[in-house]
Amino acid sequence: MGMSWAEHTIEIAAPVGTCFEAITDYESFPGWQNAVDRVEVIDRTDEGLGRRVRLFVDAKVRKIDYVLEYRYSPPERIEWDFVEGNGMRDVDGVYTLEEAGPRRTRATYKLGADPEIPVPGPVARRVHRQLVKRSVEDLRTEAERRAAEGAERGIEGEEPKTTAARPAGEERAGGQWRPLADRGGGEPPDPEPGLAAATSLPGALIGHALNLGREAADTALRFGKGAAETALELGRDVAERVDRRLSGRDEDR
Repeated sequence: MGMSWAEHTIEIAAPVGTCFEAITDYESFPGWQNAVDRVEVIDRTDEGLGRRVRLFVDAKVRKIDYVLEYRYSPPERIEWDFVEGNGMRDVDGVYTLEEAGPRRTRATYKLGADPEIPVPGPVARRVHRQLVKRSVEDLRTEAERRAAEGAERGIEGEEPKTTAARPAGEERAGGQWRPLADRGGGEPPDPEPGLAAATSLPGALIGHALNLGREAADTALRFGKGAAETALELGRDVAERVDRRLSGRDEDR
């Protein structure tokens, strides 16, 4: 369907440096971006920031992974290009961070994505906009959490910090590392049905399609069992077609 672009701006009650640190703390993504299972920093810049990063994403129907190459203008700009991947044809984007007042940041996220599944343009654009908005809101939650913890410890958080490799399953908290299980506050909230972080656009689109199938089945129940069974069968057929497409098993179709 080609590259689809979406953009969203939000204000965050945290310093620019804290927002920059959260966005570039790639190993922490599984702790606050719902769809990300794991992150592998392949190599780093001289300043210690991730240069090439592989993200492993739960796209509901199948697992996908891809490598992004990052460029930085600290602490105001983070941008990336797609290198390679499974489940996505292209993923490019940029985060810009501006001071919006004392210890406040105006964050703008622009993302272009081209998943390897055929989705009607209007549906893809609507879901894409929702995903980008959700991603910036996730950043706000994480940056404000870090800022609050920093304030409790007397840390201003104005300057971005570089990150070094750390064991999987740990999370940053107030400048120190500790296991996710010890952080408190519970797990991140589940996304809306069919929606996850922007990095899981293919999974979100599939989820959206399956939700439509379930809604059709519920409606059909009002008109008789036969109609409901037909709707459910159509829903299963759609899911199977999507699965074949993602797994490469429908090349002869």
